[in-house]
Amino acid sequence: MFKTINIDHVGVNTNDMEATVQFYCGILGMKIARTMRTPNGGRHYNVEIGGGNAFAFFETDKELSKTGNQYLNHFAIPVATSDEFDEALKRLTDNGVETTEIIERDWGKTFYFSDPNGIRLQIELQFKEDLRDVNGDPDPVPSAAKFMK
Repeated sequence: MFKTINIDHVGVNTNDMEATVQFYCGILGMKIARTMRTPNGGRHYNVEIGGGNAFAFFETDKELSKTGNQYLNHFAIPVATSDEFDEALKRLTDNGVETTEIIERDWGKTFYFSDPNGIRLQIELQFKEDLRDVNGDPDPVPSAAKFMK
C-alpha cells in the first residue's frame, strides 16, 4: 500500500486572478511560486501556502458561485505564534475582510473568513495538543473502523 506524503497543491478556480493574488499575496502575505498559462491560454498561478503546499489558482470564464453552498467546506491555514494569529486578523480586518469572532477551542483558537472567490478559509493557532478522541463519532459509517489510523 502506498502512503501519501502531503497535499502538494489544491486547485481552485477563480474569475478574477488579480483579486485573488491581491488577497492571498497582498493581504495574507503568501508568495507566488509560479505563473503559467494552461493549454487553452488561461492563467494558472501557484501560490505557496507553506510547508511545501500550494494553492493552484486557475482563471476561468465559467460562472462561479460566491454565495451558494459549495462542496468545499473550508481550508485551514495554521500559524505558529499568537503574534502571527493577531497579525493575520489585523491584516484581514484592515483590508475590509469580514471575519468571524475568535473561537476558543480546547486545543487553541481560530477564526473564519472568505476569499474574493467565496471560498471559506480558517486561520488557526494550536497551542495545546488536540486530544479529541479519534472515535468521537458515536455512530460512525460502517467503513470508518477499517480506515482509522
